[in-house]
This record gives sequence, C-alpha cells and structure tokens, in this order.
Amino acid sequence: MKLKLINFTIFIFLSSNAISQEVSIILKGEINNTQNNFISDVHIVNLTSKLGTISNDIGSFEILAKENDVLLFSSIEYKNIRIKVSKQQLLSKNLKIILDPLVNELDEVFLSGLTGNLALDLIKTPINRTPNANFSFKLSDLDKKLSGNDFGNNSKVNAESFTNPNYLANGGQGSRINKQLEKEKALKRKLNKQKIFPINLKKELGIDYFVSTLKIPKEEIFLFIEYCEPYNIMDKYYNNKVLDVIEILNNQSKSYNEK
Repeated sequence: MKLKLINFTIFIFLSSNAISQEVSIILKGEINNTQNNFISDVHIVNLTSKLGTISNDIGSFEILAKENDVLLFSSIEYKNIRIKVSKQQLLSKNLKIILDPLVNELDEVFLSGLTGNLALDLIKTPINRTPNANFSFKLSDLDKKLSGNDFGNNSKVNAESFTNPNYLANGGQGSRINKQLEKEKALKRKLNKQKIFPINLKKELGIDYFVSTLKIPKEEIFLFIEYCEPYNIMDKYYNNKVLDVIEILNNQSKSYNEK
C-alpha cells in the first residue's frame, strides 16, 4: 500500500511538471532602460507561439508564454534582446527587462596634417586672417527701406543660398557638388541597410525560429527572406514593425514550403 502511494505521488509530480511545460500562462513584465526609466512602445513577440504585444506608457506588458518559449524585445532606440522563459519566471509570473540604448555609428571623418601631439598641433594651427566685421546699428535703422531692387532682375531671391550652410559651401551654386555627395552617401547607407538586413533579421529572430517554427531549412533562410521582400519586410523591420514582419514570415512560410 505504501509503495502504491509513493508511485502515485511520483506520477502526480511528473504529470504536473509535464503539464506546466505545455500550458501557457500570462506573464506580466516591466521594461526599463539603464537609467531605470520606463520604456514604452517596445514590441514583445513570443517567437514560439507567434503572439505579440507592445509595452504601455509605463513600460508594462502582458503576454502568454510557457516554459522554454523565446521572447523577443524589439525597439528602435534600444538594443534588441531575446530571452528563453524559465520555470522560475513562470512561477513568479513576472519579468523585469532592462534594455541598453542603441548607439548610432556616424560616418568616419579623417583629419589630415595632425600629428597626435596636442601641443605641436596647436602651434601649427593656421592664423585666422579673416577680418572682423564692425557693424553698428541704431533703432532708427529698422525703419529704413532699400531703394529699388538690389538683386537685379531676379525679384525672387533664394533664401536657402543665404541660410543653408550646405548650400553656402563652394559658393552657392557650387553646392551642387555637396548635394551630389549627400545623394551618394544616402545611396550608400541604403545599400548597406539592404545588405545587412537579412543578417540582422536572422540574428534577431534566431535560427531556431526559422527552422523549428517556420520549417525553413537552415541553408535556405536567406533565400526565404528574399522570397518575402516583395512584401516590404525590410521597410517594416527598420520602422520597428516587428509584429508585421513576423506575420508576413508566418504566412509566406506556408506557400514557400509548398514549392
């Protein structure tokens, strides 16, 4: 009788443990930055169940999850992270998430003629020979009116040529060179974003999401991402619409796997 009771207890324990791993519960959480300030509008996606939500104004959220589910936390201004739900987190039913700020890298700037020795470089600094302006104004000058058209036949003056530093460079119209450089830099940034997009998406969502959840062969992940590009997943990704991206991936994986 005693042996039967022990066996029954072990059976109940194993059964309850197995059920706890299969049944999803509502996890509540709070998202803060490294200064302990609330972070709103963070996308929280359960990559296992394909469910998602967004943190509110005080950084709080609720999401269904079970043990070993993978949760993705995605934000434009912060580094994205993924966590695997543990048994302890399920028991506490509470998550405390801290996100690190995302540092944007600026274009490199090269300075020529510098030695690295501050004292020596200061000595070699060219003398500023630009004459100092010596303007004086009186209150009565505000009432004065200019006679005639000081700009010749062109009555419509392009204010940008007097106010925009980029336009002033190289002498007004010569700024076309600067504008061309700006266009080239913008194109370079766009091409670089297109190049790293599949890598970032694969890294953020994880190989297991593509292979186990979407049933995409590991060696075809990049091919599948390219297959989904007509649905503007890259633009949605860079606009932090992760839930939309995941929905598209989920839907398109079915037709992709039927090929």
